[in-house]
Amino acid sequence: MKRVLSSHRCFQWRWVLAAMLCMAALAISAPLEAAGFTGKYNGIANATGMSLSIQEIEGRVVGKLILADARAYALNGVRGQQVGDTASGAQGELRLGGDPKAVAFFRLEKRPLGVQFLFIPMRSDGHADVKSAQDYSFLAEGVGVAASEHMVARIVETENVGLLRFIDEYRQWKPQDLGRIYDRLSEKDKGLIQLYDHASADILWRVCESNPPNEFVTQAALDELLDRQQADCATVTPLVQRARAGTLFPEFLKRAKYQFEIIRETSLCDRGESSPAKCADVSALGAPLMMHWRSIVTIMTAIAPPAPAEMIEVVQPVPEKHDASKVIPLPPLRASLADVPKELVARTAGTIVEVSKTIRSVKDEGRAIVRERRRGLHIPLRDPR
Repeated sequence: MKRVLSSHRCFQWRWVLAAMLCMAALAISAPLEAAGFTGKYNGIANATGMSLSIQEIEGRVVGKLILADARAYALNGVRGQQVGDTASGAQGELRLGGDPKAVAFFRLEKRPLGVQFLFIPMRSDGHADVKSAQDYSFLAEGVGVAASEHMVARIVETENVGLLRFIDEYRQWKPQDLGRIYDRLSEKDKGLIQLYDHASADILWRVCESNPPNEFVTQAALDELLDRQQADCATVTPLVQRARAGTLFPEFLKRAKYQFEIIRETSLCDRGESSPAKCADVSALGAPLMMHWRSIVTIMTAIAPPAPAEMIEVVQPVPEKHDASKVIPLPPLRASLADVPKELVARTAGTIVEVSKTIRSVKDEGRAIVRERRRGLHIPLRDPR
């Protein structure tokens, strides 16, 4: 009997403990859900160089938008549910600097890895100029920066690795292994990676470190990687080395990581393993990235421009002194039409003669034309051309 009571009490305590854990989990998750748009974001694609900081407090959204040219806009808006719109978005006004008057409007929507920001200029009458609106994508700060720290299982030489595992582990493989495993991805998966510039560039420079072609990376695999880049490893490697020595290379790695997350979600959508709403968001984020594709040479040159000493020196021609003896005399120009006196070309008896145009000659010519037209001839004659 005592054992039964003891078991019953133990069961009750377990139930109470489980209830307390559930309540604690709800208490922890509530602030995270309420945070909504709160955070810092970095612009990508056509928003490169822009930053966005947002705080959401009880449905109000405030913050700052800084453009690439350092102009700062203050945000002041509300969640969509408070203005009769969808709860997933926010909208409000933008003020430039300390100006108390609004100069533009904004629309903000949550995305899987960041936010989508619509900048809407204001017309002179105070209404929104929707036709001139600009759409920008922002990546949440810290997304994709830290690499995975888990142990990577050894890959058998003949093993084929799926795309999702490839995305998770490729940064921890040796260059020769990376090239070999990448080549074994399906054509569809490799084609998807090549649609994104930073993702494909991140694969290329790592493979180039193995000094291909070699026993691991074939010439055909290397040609496929270099096809769209219009460059070779001899050009890519020094550019990457210079970029890695600078301070902006981590930004390149972060963008490559972000694009691979888009690739991952796209693959899951293709398999039917993701929700339609999330697939729509991923498609909206991926489309501008594909449209703004750049080669690895362009990307690395932007990260670390060549030093002035490496630039080609342009030699300016020295102007020669004027020497009158070297002037070549030119023949006189023909008289222009403006210099020829007003004369009339008369056609008589099949010959062409130039005569002065007088009032009498004009009258006589007129009578002759009328007379010939009465005989059925079209005078003046039509241009045979």
